Amino acid sequence: MKHIFAFILSLVCVTSLSAQGVVRSGLYTKNGEVVYSDPQSSVAVSVVVKTVHFEPGEFARYAQKMLGVRASLAEKRQTEILSATICDKAPQSVVTEVKECEEVVLPVYKSDNRAQSIEQQAAAAAEMIFSLRRSRKELITGDAGENVFGAGLQAALAKIDAMERQCLDMFYGTTTTTVDTFNYTITPTAAEKNYILARYREGVGIVPVADLSGDPIMLCFAPEAVDTTALPVATEKDKNKGQFAVPALCKIQLLLGTQTLATAEREIYQYGQSVTLALPSSK
Repeated sequence: MKHIFAFILSLVCVTSLSAQGVVRSGLYTKNGEVVYSDPQSSVAVSVVVKTVHFEPGEFARYAQKMLGVRASLAEKRQTEILSATICDKAPQSVVTEVKECEEVVLPVYKSDNRAQSIEQQAAAAAEMIFSLRRSRKELITGDAGENVFGAGLQAALAKIDAMERQCLDMFYGTTTTTVDTFNYTITPTAAEKNYILARYREGVGIVPVADLSGDPIMLCFAPEAVDTTALPVATEKDKNKGQFAVPALCKIQLLLGTQTLATAEREIYQYGQSVTLALPSSK
């Protein structure tokens, strides 16, 4: 009967400690085997950044003269932090595969291999744009290609649109939008509460920690005092005892400079306490 009572008491004790995040630590014997435990907590951070990059067209300075509308001559890059999260495990990053084509694509406005100056090429591209627009109008109104209809008409219009877009990009440039996810995992130490993960610079995005031109992205831990009053702390009279790690509940902030990006609460063993607890006798 005493063995049954001891077993039940031991089970209740272990279950209660586990619910509080208290785990056995140090060197001890479990199921006849020697075990060493050093509980460590880690925190994962995920930062998602959007970059919008505008690259002016090669013929931008001729847009006003040949198309009647000004084009921007300045390259621009805008960045924005879309989201930032503190999680237990870093999410899997999405890898975008970019295939490079070695084929040299001749611009649609080139009809022969004669050498042309930049201005002559711009003039040819402008003429191609107006020619394509005339052809589109004739197809839509039925003035040309009276036997082109249905799927054939749609395919012809799509091809015209693609050719016109290629020429227009040479004047008005292209805008590329990319979204990148940056993942970090921090395993804190008891002596340090603040960790710089990276830096962020407007117009550039995420930069290394050593690049002081960017604002620091910092993970800050604020541990609360560990309360062990509800635990069976061992005394000199207790013969059966063991070492346990008690985690501290931490308020965690992810900061960009002084701006708060995300907050969370986690139990962190490194900021907790190591206590000796009384264990129920196995007899």
